[in-house]
Amino acid sequence: MKCYETKPEMRYDREQVWFPLSEDILSWDDNFHELMLNDNIRMKAYERAIKEAVKPGMTVVDIGTGTGILAFWALEAGARKVYGIDVNEKRIPQALERIAQLSYGHERFTVFNALSFDVTLPERVDVCISEILGNLADNEDMTPILADARQKFLKADGIMLPRKVTTSLVPVSSVKAYNHVKNVNCKTINSAYRLDSLLKKLQTDNPFNMYYDCILPESTYVSKPNVVQEFKFDGTDRSVYSVKTTFDVTKDAAFTGFKGSFVAELSDSVTLDISGDDIEGRKTSDCWKHAYLPIETPIDVKKGDRIELTYARSYPVNKDCAFGQNYSWNGNVMRDGKSIAEFSQKTGSVRLS
Repeated sequence: MKCYETKPEMRYDREQVWFPLSEDILSWDDNFHELMLNDNIRMKAYERAIKEAVKPGMTVVDIGTGTGILAFWALEAGARKVYGIDVNEKRIPQALERIAQLSYGHERFTVFNALSFDVTLPERVDVCISEILGNLADNEDMTPILADARQKFLKADGIMLPRKVTTSLVPVSSVKAYNHVKNVNCKTINSAYRLDSLLKKLQTDNPFNMYYDCILPESTYVSKPNVVQEFKFDGTDRSVYSVKTTFDVTKDAAFTGFKGSFVAELSDSVTLDISGDDIEGRKTSDCWKHAYLPIETPIDVKKGDRIELTYARSYPVNKDCAFGQNYSWNGNVMRDGKSIAEFSQKTGSVRLS
């Protein structure tokens, strides 16, 4: 199996804040796709899972096929037919070029340049594969997309890959990450990704009303993580929600926000967990990293305090993007049964229903 490597200019440090790439999906360029294709844990996990789930003779749909790597692996596994769907027309030639490496690829791969909502396949498929996961799991709007795909494309006994995803949050103390946000020191993979332009599009000039890509090590945790959402892709998942949870503080620290991450069960024996912080050992994800949800004013917490959080996802009032969504993280810190501080952040103008 190929050893995937990140280019030196793409390397990163713990607690360094990066541009939130899941918030700008339609602008993904060659640099970001190269980053994904060289993401060690992403590539190894998906290749293993697809070659475990796809059996010879099966039919497959690849939602968000991009450069075609997942479709390529499905064909290598023996798929009779793979249907690729992607809204970005710039990726279609790359997908076709990749599939052409297989002598039979042109016969067994059909690609649609459209949103999956607008596609009708000539047959139902055995497996629906996708990698439309953001670092909060649903911040690439996977929930309605995959619910529609399951209902419209998949056979009654078909397989969803991934089959289950959970999102976890944990309060953190990272003065370094906090100061990067405060000083608008946000790294990007190239100059096309501009934080000021993104904030303007989301109708805010406050950099704390945004989440960021950032590797946050376990040493920054001020509590144990909590699972805040679970996605089973069975028709019951919610794309709009508000969840309340509490965290028991385990050490004295300056609470500066939350770390978000996901664990995805891809197949029977393959699980993809992006929560790790071992950069040197290549056990972190280059393209996902973690999500850092900052709070505007750090709060000094003590062991025994309780952080009460309401975490919510909604859609913009005037949604003009196929993948747009908003998040909010609001709450307070309780000490001896009394609130000692509050925090309230949100991305964009939030509509709760």
